Amino acid sequence: MSRTRTYTLIGLCAALLVGSVLPARAQDGEKERLRLSATYIKMMGGPLYLDLAASARIERTTVEVPGAELEVYYEIDGEEFPLGTVTTDHSGKARFEMAGLEAIRPDSTGLFTLGASFAGNDSYRGASRSVSFRNADIRAELVQQDSLAFVQATLTDAAADSLIADALIKVQVVRMFRPLRISEEFLATDDAGSIEVEVPAGIPGPDGMLQLQVAVEDNDDYGTVIASLEAPVGTAIEQDTTFFERTLWAPRDRTPLFILFFTGLLILGSWGLIVYLVRNLIKIAKN
Repeated sequence: MSRTRTYTLIGLCAALLVGSVLPARAQDGEKERLRLSATYIKMMGGPLYLDLAASARIERTTVEVPGAELEVYYEIDGEEFPLGTVTTDHSGKARFEMAGLEAIRPDSTGLFTLGASFAGNDSYRGASRSVSFRNADIRAELVQQDSLAFVQATLTDAAADSLIADALIKVQVVRMFRPLRISEEFLATDDAGSIEVEVPAGIPGPDGMLQLQVAVEDNDDYGTVIASLEAPVGTAIEQDTTFFERTLWAPRDRTPLFILFFTGLLILGSWGLIVYLVRNLIKIAKN
């Protein structure tokens, strides 16, 4: 075999090897990078949540990733312990619920770490996200002073049994679409870890009952902590009893009588004019 044929055969083999490797690499390169976000939420007197969201940056647009199976775990001293799995919904969000912090352990400094991981699939590469927090409590109560209502709350570090000062906190009334904030925009706890906020008069509520919340949101050390309380200090909502009366906003079988009478006159007048014109046309045709 000549030297030229040898070089040609070697070149063909190399081309076949490169061709078999490149498609595999190209296929791996098609996988998008999954982005995970995690938020820890504690409801006083209720469950704990780990809110998760999965998204990806595709063609310069952020899109939600539904159907992603996430494994939730807690971490201590670099070791991970599984807690369960959740799957993101159509909006790329998922919520993992726990009854309390008894199922997980903190490190020696009292710091808890929760996380979620995605193993990857044909479309997205694997990803993980964790959030660390300390255990905080909010004690809130309603106090009446000189016919005025106030919400008093205290924020404490449950592990250290100490008061938390200079933490941003807010007081709000639960509403259907978004809470109604009644505290100052940048309200912070004092040196005793406490706040006091007056509840404005005239806020409507069912039977005068308001659902109040005292919340610390997205704190770097404690996450989100929410305490709820009911307060009978609102204005009772008056029920509209005129719906089935003869009003403009009533059903059609309760139309006001003057509208029926006026509409009937218009119809009779229109048909009467038509009959009159037709009768005259007939007379003209006969003549």
